[in-house]
Amino acid sequence: MLFMTNAVAFVASAFLLFEWNLLRERSLAYWSAGFAAIVVGCAITPLREAGFFIVGIWLANGLLVTAHLGFLYGTAAFLGRRISPAWCLVLAGWALMLAVPADAARTQVMSLVNAAMVAVLSLKAGHMLGGLRERRDPDCALLAFAFLGHGGFYLFKALVAFVPGAFVNLSHYKGLMISISLFEGIMMEVALALSIVGALRRRRERSMVRLAERDPLTGLLNRRGFDARARAALAEGGCPAALLLLDVDHFKSINDGYGHPEGDRLLVALGVFLNSTLPRHAISGRLGGDEFAILLPGAESFAALTLAKALSRGFARVGGGRGHGGTLSIGCATQSREPIELETLFAVADRALYDAKRQGRNRSSHREVAAEPPAAIREMVPPAEISIAAPRSERPRPRETAPLG
Repeated sequence: MLFMTNAVAFVASAFLLFEWNLLRERSLAYWSAGFAAIVVGCAITPLREAGFFIVGIWLANGLLVTAHLGFLYGTAAFLGRRISPAWCLVLAGWALMLAVPADAARTQVMSLVNAAMVAVLSLKAGHMLGGLRERRDPDCALLAFAFLGHGGFYLFKALVAFVPGAFVNLSHYKGLMISISLFEGIMMEVALALSIVGALRRRRERSMVRLAERDPLTGLLNRRGFDARARAALAEGGCPAALLLLDVDHFKSINDGYGHPEGDRLLVALGVFLNSTLPRHAISGRLGGDEFAILLPGAESFAALTLAKALSRGFARVGGGRGHGGTLSIGCATQSREPIELETLFAVADRALYDAKRQGRNRSSHREVAAEPPAAIREMVPPAEISIAAPRSERPRPRETAPLG
């Protein structure tokens, strides 16, 4: 069974090292080193039968403590948290075991201290993974369960260290608890390795989804990300709701007069401005070009229009500070009845934005979704106008007699 423990630890260490070589994620290096310490500890354990106390018993069991210290630091790195270097003092505590007199009780004392150290390190790692935020992630929850179960077993192992017959002299590496420990160790290694791989896989998947849903220039949601988040929020939150459509005034003239890099910098400044100004529940995204959208779940007309005016005034100061007077025109659509459809909000906000442009730009305009059912509204608005799949330049405007100005 000792050989199986060593083999499983070796495979886990090698696999995690390979993954670290690809991803260069610090947590993988810590976890791989932890399994490597178990491999070395298991390899030198048989030396205790030849009478090599320091190497076969003290060092081998010390490497078990070192392995779990590596697991703890790997967990902290995985969660992006800092952990006190004071945890390394457990190694100094284990070094004190060399001072334990070589009498009949030394086996029990070393077993007690070793099991207690492993239990504390494992329970700490499990506690970190079991936080409120991580508890929502099934892979983090599985990893936490593995550490907490392992820590609980070693806590029990520490409590029975002095029970007669539970342990024998460590130099023979025999006894009921030692056999159970080896079996539990194999199960824990498999569970831990699988949980680590699963957690890292899900993290990479979430990272790819975030990249696919983000606009690389502004850091806001792109069209796909905004559409998905907005629909989910409307389905969950119900009414009321408000949608703001933002358009940078004279953006083509800014690009032509100051160059495209300055136009990009203005869009980046708008992204930063929105991130720092909008309420936390707001969903914002760049739909394409100089067009942005903000969904405000639960917002009444007054609150939405107040925010729209504040955004218009605030960004005028940002654009004015850049020398070209970049401003915003904002169309605000609100709806206070069920069902709320994103296409309907877009259609009405689009008309409100056109109103703001027609009235002279650098202002906001508001329209309430009519009392007609969404199907009736869609009949009033051409299909191309309510689609969010095409940029503004490709969407026909409502027929108006007044010029844009």
